[in-house]
Amino acid sequence: MIRILVTNQKGGVGKSTITANLCRYFTSIRNKKTTLLDFDSQASSSRWVKQVQQKDSPKSIRVMPFEVPRTGGVNRAVIELRRVMRQLEADTDIVVADLTWNDFLDSEIFFEFDLVVLPSAISEVELVTTIEFAKKHQWVFESKRYHPTLVLAPSRVRSDQNGAVHKTSERFPFSFVLTPPILDSIDAKRAFGNYFLIGHRNNRLASSFMSFCRAMDQSIELHLSKHGARKDQAEATNPFLHSLLRYKIEMAAAQDNAEAEKTVVRAGFPTAIPGTGAKKKDHRPWLEQIKEHQKSVASAAVSNGDTTTSVPQSAGPAPRKPPLALVPKIFAVSVTGAKPMDAVSPSSH
Repeated sequence: MIRILVTNQKGGVGKSTITANLCRYFTSIRNKKTTLLDFDSQASSSRWVKQVQQKDSPKSIRVMPFEVPRTGGVNRAVIELRRVMRQLEADTDIVVADLTWNDFLDSEIFFEFDLVVLPSAISEVELVTTIEFAKKHQWVFESKRYHPTLVLAPSRVRSDQNGAVHKTSERFPFSFVLTPPILDSIDAKRAFGNYFLIGHRNNRLASSFMSFCRAMDQSIELHLSKHGARKDQAEATNPFLHSLLRYKIEMAAAQDNAEAEKTVVRAGFPTAIPGTGAKKKDHRPWLEQIKEHQKSVASAAVSNGDTTTSVPQSAGPAPRKPPLALVPKIFAVSVTGAKPMDAVSPSSH
């Protein structure tokens, strides 16, 4: 079971939109048994899913509220979360949780997830807030024990801001996975409780969200290749930190374990796939590469007799989802230019 947490301390960055529609993607497109775990008291993502499914939904998304305990010590929320996760493991493939972060929560809760997605607009106010939030919990993503992969999702991005996404992401002082931007649109706001963004009549909006979903698929693959599947004894390997002293000791150990170089993983952008052999470095702008990739996909679809514009979902020897631009650890190339062993050079953007 893959566990995804969509969170940020700032409201209005698209957490509920991402959560509700990502559940739809995994259920209807990837045919996964999906559960939406809603931490928020406003339950916006839950209401979106429930209202649409009452009208028309061929495959049901399970919706489960989760009331975060505010008493009983810092470990109470983690204990309750582990109990819920054990209940879901038997008949759930994907859990997507929606959480607006509060200061009474502890960083320990992140260890219960495989991916932590931080949606953020790229305006100065939202970006600074998101950076500070991520830095506060940076030690989690550099811990020596089983820890989640950090994913940055530029959301509510205007069309004229597309070129600024990569430049803006460089301000983050640590390693992460960067997804394609989710475009802002009045249609996305109007869709609340009425439609899902997957298959929306606004093709640009639907395409941008589908690209994000494909990048999430790749982020899961990267996480599993780096850490392996979450083991049954995860609770034993991720013990509670019962004292402030142990907490500080683990934070110090995580900082010592931090990578010397920052690595940016750009999921959903075309370039060489790890393990496919060395390829010539492409110095063209990444927008041109994407256009060429889209043309090749369209040509392949015509040659196969497929006249639809959707991307085939069945597994095959040549999947048509956009490959990775960078991959972490031994496959990645650091931002500073140092090349680890067996590195694959990324495209210049």
